[in-house]
Amino acid sequence: MKTPSLITFATIAVASMNVLANVIPTAVVATDKRSSPAGELFRRLNADENEILDRRQGNSTGAASDLPLPVPAPVSPPVKRGEEKGKDYQDILWLNFALFLEYFENAFYERGLSRYNEEAFRRAGYPDWVRGRYLQIAEHERYHKLFIESAITASGSPHVGPCRYEFYDNDVRAFVDASAAIETIATGAYTGLLQFFNNRAYVTAGASILAVEARQAAWINSAVRKLNPWNAAFETPLTPNAVLTLLSNFFNFENCPKENHALLPPGVHPYPRLAIAPILVPGQPAEISFPYPQIGGGERLYVAFLSGAETIFAPLQEKEDGKDKDNKKRYFVEIPRDLAGRGTVYVIVVRGRENIGEVRLEDEFIVAGPGITMFPFDAWGKPINGW
Repeated sequence: MKTPSLITFATIAVASMNVLANVIPTAVVATDKRSSPAGELFRRLNADENEILDRRQGNSTGAASDLPLPVPAPVSPPVKRGEEKGKDYQDILWLNFALFLEYFENAFYERGLSRYNEEAFRRAGYPDWVRGRYLQIAEHERYHKLFIESAITASGSPHVGPCRYEFYDNDVRAFVDASAAIETIATGAYTGLLQFFNNRAYVTAGASILAVEARQAAWINSAVRKLNPWNAAFETPLTPNAVLTLLSNFFNFENCPKENHALLPPGVHPYPRLAIAPILVPGQPAEISFPYPQIGGGERLYVAFLSGAETIFAPLQEKEDGKDKDNKKRYFVEIPRDLAGRGTVYVIVVRGRENIGEVRLEDEFIVAGPGITMFPFDAWGKPINGW
């Protein structure tokens, strides 16, 4: 039985919108084909400006809709009973992933706004309208949750349940900072998610939610935090596994309702967590920590910095004097200077060959992360605080 087109989708005022799925250019091999020594940075642009323009003007053999997002997550196809049944079933799995994310956001705002009243926001130095806007954001997330729940239920399928969350903000400013990160992650999550839907109605609905998440992130970062409202010309798409990893600081995925695992797409799981300093300074070394991995002969560890449609790789260095007080290895990476003023950047540890130009940001090579960091910039595009 096909998944029915839901009447509720028609109520969304997006009929005149162009569906924006799959417009992020695909990753291409770097133009410099010479071997890059491991001690150098390696930059991978997903497409140059001319390639993007050629595709949009129809001068390329590849259609825009054929362009996969950078860093696609490998996903095992579900068991199918006929092609159409398989597509419908696959869509419900991805709707459940979106619902999993919305449960998290809904819980964050419900808990935070019940904990911090108007007076708490005033004491933190915020005018009354700031909390008023947060109430609107909370209502948006509640509608998103109910909407996706109804879409799954109308298809005759079960949906995931919420997990037990632990949020660590102890004051309003910490709540605001956390909300900025969460909304940015949600925006990247939907950017990476839309490519997996077969039903165009789901793509349109997801694009509608994506736009709201992006507006919320922009408002928090600019109007409230007085920082950059956006990052680059392209949003950084996040894979489902990357999203779970970023949010796993607030819940244990294995302790979520057991039925969730069967309702989410096969292969979706968090990577090991990556701990990074709250402030990273371009051009200076920074220590990062993660569970020590097993790597093969001829391999080494690298750090991938994801910024918009670009990924920069840098070699990870083990500290020469050995281990820390817990007898664990210590690792450092020099933060690329080009990250200054980039806004939000995601940091991932990967393993790869000695030739940095051959490093691949794919599921099987990811060691830990991502973590999220910010390199803010002002209205003239200059780095704030010099970095």
